[in-house]
Amino acid sequence: MRPPREFETPLCAQVDGELWFPEKGSAPPVEARMICGRCSHKTECAEWGIKHETHGIWGGLSSRDRQRLRKQLNIKLEQPRVEEWLDNAQIRSSVERNQYKGDAAS
Repeated sequence: MRPPREFETPLCAQVDGELWFPEKGSAPPVEARMICGRCSHKTECAEWGIKHETHGIWGGLSSRDRQRLRKQLNIKLEQPRVEEWLDNAQIRSSVERNQYKGDAAS
């Protein structure tokens, strides 16, 4: 299963990122679900979200939707390997050399 960052022209990339991460306890935005409904990556994105994500809208599913499906289907939440998050070669190189200084240092 490929991560969403590898999807070709996902519709979610064309709108503000905040739309996909509503405040905890609030209903998922109808607009987000509509965009997901038209996206060719909806199923693939939803599968990724069910297996890897605890927050946000993924393939039209809210965190509550995904949690319910995991429970019903006995799916364990998988944490992606660090390498999957570090897809930028420059960032990866800095981390490997222990030169990365996060915001906590400021």
